[in-house]
Amino acid sequence: MTDPIYADFHVHTTYSPCGRKEATLEAMIARAREKGLAALGFADHVTPSIVPGCSFYNGQQPDVLRRQRARLEAMALPDDFEILLGVEADYTLTGAGCLSLEILGLVEHVICAASHFHLPAAPQPADESPRAKADLLVHMARGMLSVPGVTVWAHPFDDSVMQPLEPIMAAIGTATQAELIELANDREVAVEINGGAALDPAYREAAEAFFRLARAMGARFTVTADAHHPDAFERLDSAMNWARAMGFRDSDFLTADEIRERFDRMRKSLAG
Repeated sequence: MTDPIYADFHVHTTYSPCGRKEATLEAMIARAREKGLAALGFADHVTPSIVPGCSFYNGQQPDVLRRQRARLEAMALPDDFEILLGVEADYTLTGAGCLSLEILGLVEHVICAASHFHLPAAPQPADESPRAKADLLVHMARGMLSVPGVTVWAHPFDDSVMQPLEPIMAAIGTATQAELIELANDREVAVEINGGAALDPAYREAAEAFFRLARAMGARFTVTADAHHPDAFERLDSAMNWARAMGFRDSDFLTADEIRERFDRMRKSLAG
């Protein structure tokens, strides 16, 4: 029987500008099944409207999700493999407008980034000090965690602009990290252990205390490859190995069913 926690809910395809040409829906599903994953959650980049100054999001509006859904429905999908159509929303560039009721009606889960500072038109820290970068990261994370519909906090504190990360995490401090984790728990937002970020020893060293604290506070987690190419699913194992080394157990990770249940509760609360 397939292990229900061996799943990936942060997968990009050719429907994202950053998806490689090989990352078709068919290829990503086939590779995930070869690896024995129980479930796959697509999370391509979509915003409710274009983002001024950032051409990355040109054409990445809700119709992308409709086309993706239609393609999935036209495929002969396996009965023993869960597929969730989701989205990676971008709080960094679009703030509270990163989601809309239209998008929420088209997807089954939402991961949300609060650290895409490498994209054009993204806000920048007031200066290059760790304190300024910490303040911006915390401001973005706090705002993102308050957006209705978000189910996963994507790659916490990971961005090429916010370097070196260790003094930034020290500037954030344990108390503020705990505040953010408590907000995530209250909003039923899972914390992502991202395989791309986990490949970087400096990220692991700087962020490990945060993940350990989140686990101690009862957070739930997803482990992902953040794959943009079929071969990138190998990063899922790197992330899982790191999680296991930190003492994470099966019960710490969300299954596809649990993600659906959390997202359905959010949608019902918005409708009610």
